[in-house]
Amino acid sequence: MKTALITGANVGIGLATAKALVRRGFNLILLCRNEAKGREAMAVVQQLNPAITVELVMADLTNIDSIRRAAQQVKSTHQTLDILINNAGFSPDRIEFVDNIEKSFYANHIGHFVLTHYLLDLLKASGEARVINLSSLAYALGNATRFFKRNEKLSLLSAYGDGKLANILFTEELAQRYADAGITAYAVHPGVVKSNFGGNFTGTLQVVMSLARPFMRTPERGAETSVYLASAPLSVLIKPDGKAGGSGGFFADSAPKLVKHNDNTRKQAADLWTKSLAFV
Repeated sequence: MKTALITGANVGIGLATAKALVRRGFNLILLCRNEAKGREAMAVVQQLNPAITVELVMADLTNIDSIRRAAQQVKSTHQTLDILINNAGFSPDRIEFVDNIEKSFYANHIGHFVLTHYLLDLLKASGEARVINLSSLAYALGNATRFFKRNEKLSLLSAYGDGKLANILFTEELAQRYADAGITAYAVHPGVVKSNFGGNFTGTLQVVMSLARPFMRTPERGAETSVYLASAPLSVLIKPDGKAGGSGGFFADSAPKLVKHNDNTRKQAADLWTKSLAFV
């Protein structure tokens, strides 16, 4: 029986992913920031399949010490980890900084990078582990030259786009570095899902979000690609070029998609990895 750890598993896409995987017989570790909501999610998921185990781990993805403690907790009770779904997403409603890093970039990329790093031993021990990083087509709004730099004039959408672009570059570099260790990695666009994102927008953006909401996906629909990548046989995921499991690829609607961005280069991916290591 495989074990999956899902960040942000108490709400939205994360909870929908947890429900789908528990129905497929996965044991789950739910990593959440809010303990009360995390326990509610545990009860809901456990009820769907009493035969599996569900654990709750608390962590704040903008706090390195918190992430380190959470990883240590997991390592103290598990020898292996089969699936890591870096799902938790932070949508900024104002520009804030943590250690001079824009907060949504910190939560969406740095926090997940650090968590993945500390769980690498468990992932390697699995023999066939998968890391699934929730990105978005908003990567198109990102710019690698802004990574790790304080910018008081950054727009909310640009800040969010930077994190989503970083998710893709991190996925590519992780796949390259750990292919021989039996780890595959995937970036996912879940679609535009009904959430609180954009609730703070004003003017034209507010109008656009209001018009779009009736056409947005449910969390269950948004979770489908993550569930597919977590549960499908690797033989099904292999790319036409033969790369194992389509590893390093960007997926939407359960299929690989091209990433069209000038910053999507091996150099940028390696540079992001090097700079992210400073936070470990």
